[in-house]
Amino acid sequence: MPEFLAGLLSRASWSRFRTVIIASLFLSLIGILLSIPSTNLPFEDTIYDLLVGNRPITIDNYAQTPKIIIIAIDDRSYEDPGHSRPDIFSPAVWSEIVNALIQGGVKAVALHRTLPTAETRSYPLQEDARWFKTIENAQKNNVPIIYGFRHLGEQPLLPLAKFLQIMGRERLGFLDLIHDRDDKVRRQIVVWPTAEPSDNSEPTTSFSYLVASAVEPDLGLTSNMYYIDYGRNIPSVSFVDIHEKALQGQIDFFRKIFEDTIAIIGETASLNLDAYPTPKSSYGTYRDRGWSLMPAVLIQAHAINTLLNGSQLEHTGWLTLWLLFFSLSFLALTPVLLSVPRGSSLFPWMPALVTCLYPVIAFMAFHRNVFLPVTPGLTMLILAILFFMFLRARETKMIQNTSNQALNLYLNPALTDQIILHPEILQRRGEKRVVTVFFADLVGFTALAESISTEDMVALLNRYYDTMNTAIERFDGFVDKFVGDGIMAVWGAPSTQPAHAVSACMSALMQKTLMEQLNRELAATGRPTLFAVMGINTGQVIAGNIGAKRRINYTVMGDTVNLASRLVAVNKIFRTTILASEATVNMARDKVCFRKLDLVRVKGRKGSINIYEVLAPAGSLSEKMAQCVNYFERGLNHYWDRDYVGALARFEAALKTVPDDAPSRVLAERCQKFLQSPPAPDWDGVTVLEDK
Repeated sequence: MPEFLAGLLSRASWSRFRTVIIASLFLSLIGILLSIPSTNLPFEDTIYDLLVGNRPITIDNYAQTPKIIIIAIDDRSYEDPGHSRPDIFSPAVWSEIVNALIQGGVKAVALHRTLPTAETRSYPLQEDARWFKTIENAQKNNVPIIYGFRHLGEQPLLPLAKFLQIMGRERLGFLDLIHDRDDKVRRQIVVWPTAEPSDNSEPTTSFSYLVASAVEPDLGLTSNMYYIDYGRNIPSVSFVDIHEKALQGQIDFFRKIFEDTIAIIGETASLNLDAYPTPKSSYGTYRDRGWSLMPAVLIQAHAINTLLNGSQLEHTGWLTLWLLFFSLSFLALTPVLLSVPRGSSLFPWMPALVTCLYPVIAFMAFHRNVFLPVTPGLTMLILAILFFMFLRARETKMIQNTSNQALNLYLNPALTDQIILHPEILQRRGEKRVVTVFFADLVGFTALAESISTEDMVALLNRYYDTMNTAIERFDGFVDKFVGDGIMAVWGAPSTQPAHAVSACMSALMQKTLMEQLNRELAATGRPTLFAVMGINTGQVIAGNIGAKRRINYTVMGDTVNLASRLVAVNKIFRTTILASEATVNMARDKVCFRKLDLVRVKGRKGSINIYEVLAPAGSLSEKMAQCVNYFERGLNHYWDRDYVGALARFEAALKTVPDDAPSRVLAERCQKFLQSPPAPDWDGVTVLEDK
């Protein structure tokens, strides 16, 4: 990811960035406009039903006290000889059940029915009186009883005045359900949307909300409409069984089942007309045709459970939705910020990934009780993909028109000559070769780049590359690549060079000299100086054209390359400039002066290796430096023999000869440390390097 961001920042231009911002704003606004009617879109309802169907179901355990239990007036209740219509709705029968529930410790009782109205038959007065006494008993025991009414158009069909007076209007809630245009019940409202209420005391609150608020007064709803969570099973018991237990006075049974619960009494019989399709319904299973229906009392139970659990679905705010749409559009169009070769690697999977990501986000949001409009989001992202394809096709055509003019600027002269002489090397194939690989890197350039302007940084890098490349080409080296402030070069490929190790070392020494000249020029003009460190290794590699069919690169690879790269960082430990491996020294010791520095184990390799400092061409080493090297190598032998006193004496002698010799100072400090705290008995003299 950091490499991706670096590529993004380095390649993005203001014009591309502006294009992506404007396109993201436009696309996100399209998504918002499509989201306005989304709750009425048939496809959105289908998606909602699928999400509900895949939501995990919490199975209630009867051993644990459930919050809601339905006392179901089911088929058994009607078939039982003692409970036929209208006796099953007799206030006397309901009084017996409610009194038993009160004694059993019920939290609240909800009656899913409309008590007698002026248009319905009233029961004998003695039964009404018995019912009113039950209401008083419930009030005495702080057990709220909630009952319902329905609307005829805008007009409420209220119970008789005597029932309203005894039971209280504050316990009266409407039983009407909200239906979508496919007749399914997905949502419920809290307050009846009366245009001009004539009486402020008229009850307009939903039955489900009154039941839930009777148990939990602080529900904290933020809107008048909420989606019903059908994800939890609601247990039920037969009205017949409960009535028989009440007549038998089995209060222990009621305590076991109904203590601290909400009991809802309502019809669930198969011939009950008060039943509706829901997101859980399947087609063609109810009476052979149409949707399977759910009894209204069960729908109300789910609505109550939704309110109590705080699991009601909510539409996200418009600002939040717009920010989400904008972010997804921007992310889908991110490859536009990159150049065509790099951006093409992100297409088509990047926009496609974002498009697939949105349904996942919607699914996760749904499980956190937020309903995101899926259809508008997908439409917006598909438009983003089409826009991206248009921009990428236009840029690709422009690049193809200018590619021939720029070709020679990106080809190494040595490789160009080889292609002219041997065009067959353009084939994607490799060969094993023994070569010398060179790496160079600038120390502290990242911090330096942050302190200067972009123009100065580019100018400084160009002068650095010109300087180093001059010495590389002077000794017929092949520049494999420039990476940031790093350089990789090869001797021995693609052209055959018998003395490739000597050439690499001589080139490195020339680079060091040229860099010193460059730093004097930079210092004279008040600009920052540069310090390059280098690593050289010789060995077998795989060399050849590697890459895709339409994009190849001549390079070398293998463990030899990796070790050369590791040696660059080792310079920082010994404060040296050029390090070489033993393999390079063995091939170049007749032409180049080296100094053995240490036995090390670099990260990523199991074995240890001797490393050497490249000092000067053979015969050009000063007398003092030659004496310093002699003291140093003698001290190194004492160091490996664990004679730290003798080693320290030789390193200090080397420092007296050449006071600024950094490797002697590093080894002297290491000896002083070992004299105070010797290494383990099994120490083999190898210095383990953890950094790459």
